[in-house]
Amino acid sequence: MKKKIAILGSTGSIGENTLKIIAKDKKNFTVELLSTNKNIIKIYKQAKRFQVKNLIIHNKQSFLNNKTFFKKKNKNISKCK
Repeated sequence: MKKKIAILGSTGSIGENTLKIIAKDKKNFTVELLSTNKNIIKIYKQAKRFQVKNLIIHNKQSFLNNKTFFKKKNKNISKCK
């Protein structure tokens, strides 16, 4: 059974290294959620690569600017309060 993983700060160095490890062991892990402060391009690429549907954008302006884009890409996007 695969373990479901949420990666907070996936666009930072620790988050990126975590994703590298998961990429090498996809049979045991599935990424359910990614979060970023405002690195929209990187989180989109990560979501696409790991087929993640749930994203959290911490920066309010980045969230508002990209909400429609992510909805069109069939991603559940939330802003952290």
